[in-house]
Amino acid sequence: MAVEGLLLALVLDFLFGDPRWPFHPVRLIGHAASVLERSCRRLPLPERMQGLAFVVAVEGAVLVPLGSALLVNSRLPLPWLFEGVALFFALGGSSLGREVRRVAQALQAQGLDAARKTLSFLVSRDTEVLTEEGVVSSALETLSENFSDALAATLLYAVLGGPLLAWLHRTANTLDAMVGYRTERYRHFGWASARFDDLLGWMPARLSAALIALSAPLVGGGTQESWFAALQEGPKLESPNAGFPMAAFAGALNRSLCGPVSYFGSVREKPFLGSGPRPDRNDLERGLTLYWGASLLLALLALWAGGLLS
Repeated sequence: MAVEGLLLALVLDFLFGDPRWPFHPVRLIGHAASVLERSCRRLPLPERMQGLAFVVAVEGAVLVPLGSALLVNSRLPLPWLFEGVALFFALGGSSLGREVRRVAQALQAQGLDAARKTLSFLVSRDTEVLTEEGVVSSALETLSENFSDALAATLLYAVLGGPLLAWLHRTANTLDAMVGYRTERYRHFGWASARFDDLLGWMPARLSAALIALSAPLVGGGTQESWFAALQEGPKLESPNAGFPMAAFAGALNRSLCGPVSYFGSVREKPFLGSGPRPDRNDLERGLTLYWGASLLLALLALWAGGLLS
């Protein structure tokens, strides 16, 4: 992908964030997925195979039109303009940082209940039962995990294969969020979506941990401590990927993240990541500094690699 397109996408994401409008491509993917799920569930196949057909159908519904548009666009003047806009809609890094800052501001200005409510728009856990340290930990966890999912993965795949590969991952990540939970309804049907997202997220998660570790000195942490935390504690979580950026964050901040969490009234046991004390409200600002530092490092790396490969 052209460096100009990468730079345009990064600038648009920083200036405007993730636009909230009804025709955002991710919302359209969600609508298409809902329709295709009903169709795929009628197929005379085992439920896991229905789920696999669902992944193929949704990815095809996204990538075929996008690929066609990119092919036409390649013959036009300044093709990087369309590429940059297409990549911009796949990015979610700037919005994530701003949403977590709103949690920090709500906690400081309005108290715990306001912070819980603000956090509820970011996470699927039961926020109304969280203590202050639980709110802070949850915000830092989603900040670190989505640094990998919403920013590092998108840029990595854009460098390797342009907007088409970036949207392959973004679509897989969206499907995992929709049907990848191990509820009774999606235990088998969502298996293919979850595993495909795990596969695509493997490399970005490790890259994210490395970038977070390199940024650790910005918050008084050690690069070596953060990286070792990612390697030693990242595999503790059930997800094969989410634990790596979270553990790197915990190591950089010298705080303990994760632990038992409540979903829909049921407590799920999760291990703690990190050996430090539990975070307090001041750690939200430290976490945001770490996030933006790692984001800048990632952006520079993506532009450098894009220049080499273009």
